[in-house]
Amino acid sequence: MPQLLLQLRGGANVRGPQHYEHSVKRGIRLTEIAAELGPELAVLQRLYPRGVARLWGSTPSQQTNNAKVRALRDRRVGDHVLFYAEKTFYARARILHLFRNPAVAKRVWQTAEDGQTWEHIMALGEVEPLARPVPAEPILRQLGLPVPLRSLTLLSAAQYADISSRLPAMSGPVPPPEPPAPPRMNRKRFFAAVQNIVDLSRRRRCDAAARNLPLTMLWAIGRIAAGENRLSDWADASISLRPLVERYGETTMLGDPAEYPLGPVAGSELWEVRTPESWEVEPSGFHGRAVLGTRNVSSLGFSPAVAELLDNVEVRGRAVAMLSRALIPNVDWPALLAEVGLAGYDSATGALDLSSLTAGEPGSNGPVKRKSVQIDRIVRSGKFAEAIKRLYDHQCQVCGLRLETRDGYYSEAAHIQGLGKPHDGPDEFSNLLCLCPNHHVQFDFFAIYIDDEFVVRRASDDTKIGRLQRHKEHAISVKRLKHHRRFCGLPE
Repeated sequence: MPQLLLQLRGGANVRGPQHYEHSVKRGIRLTEIAAELGPELAVLQRLYPRGVARLWGSTPSQQTNNAKVRALRDRRVGDHVLFYAEKTFYARARILHLFRNPAVAKRVWQTAEDGQTWEHIMALGEVEPLARPVPAEPILRQLGLPVPLRSLTLLSAAQYADISSRLPAMSGPVPPPEPPAPPRMNRKRFFAAVQNIVDLSRRRRCDAAARNLPLTMLWAIGRIAAGENRLSDWADASISLRPLVERYGETTMLGDPAEYPLGPVAGSELWEVRTPESWEVEPSGFHGRAVLGTRNVSSLGFSPAVAELLDNVEVRGRAVAMLSRALIPNVDWPALLAEVGLAGYDSATGALDLSSLTAGEPGSNGPVKRKSVQIDRIVRSGKFAEAIKRLYDHQCQVCGLRLETRDGYYSEAAHIQGLGKPHDGPDEFSNLLCLCPNHHVQFDFFAIYIDDEFVVRRASDDTKIGRLQRHKEHAISVKRLKHHRRFCGLPE
């Protein structure tokens, strides 16, 4: 039998009604007090899978053995709580967890007039308002307690049984908590999942099929980039994936293409795999797999949330860069990307036929203009390129080199956000750098990047190369630099 805790709500002078409304009826979002909870956070997350906790606290007592001290000391998880206010008992709940935390109390209820906090905290189950408030006086007199109630008081199980006929029946056992809703997919979670795939595929102990998984990711990202349906019929997918495995993937010891998994097909936040009604996917990580040549899958592709994230070109760019690190050595990276519909993701220039560039007026602040001839040609102005070279007198902004030639000095104007697909950058002065040929190549192929402090760093290990030289008349676009960093595969 549970014990019964008679809990005073407190009057307006101690903000009792406001506290009850705030922390019991509406509840406290765990995200708001996560920093103060410390190790208690995990406990409350299990108790409240929806992330909202019902909390009530008591201030410490300065005495040693009064009713309040005994109640705080002897109450237990599973005991019932009966709330008291205005000479009535009006609501009841079960204790799910007990803890002491002054920081949480101060965050939730501030402090009392004497500076104390309500630090002896109960986490409560569903609070049941009594259909009709029960007059407290008859019950208190039966128990031999003062009228009105003056202190937090704990009744023994026997005392609770004696007065139970005066109270409405308690509802049945607390139902098991609903399973927590899956965390909402966001960029952070998506890139963490991509990194897991990269890490898995680089473990030489895993099978060849798992090491080929990044190819599947690239193929699926290419479908999103092309505006295709996120789900592909399995027969069509296998036709597309098999040649990728043969040309760019791992093979078995006999030299045959490896079986090709989709990855964790059940319970994964990346994939959606639809199966025939007669077949169930094994819900256990990499043990359930969609394999070339089998009929255990009818269609597959990214989940709706992932597909929505990948509609953003910079999200695609960072994911592609991360996956590139997991490919087998000496793979023809530009050819692979072109084959899966991601041409141009390997360079800051993008997919651009330089022979198609024509002189003309500079574009607007959006993607550069095109003019209609036999094919679409990017209209690029040479005015900005020449201006950036003159401003820096052909001196590289990274290393300071002025490359001397027979006819003078040579430098190159590098677009930070390339003009070609998928970057669609603007042809404007703030989107240009003056670089030597070496650093232009490194910048274009994402070997170096520029951070928020205009420090030039290696993308491979984040080491500092030096500070970018900047002329006072050259306002470099921070937005374009961030775009470039994302295609380096760097965190946001």
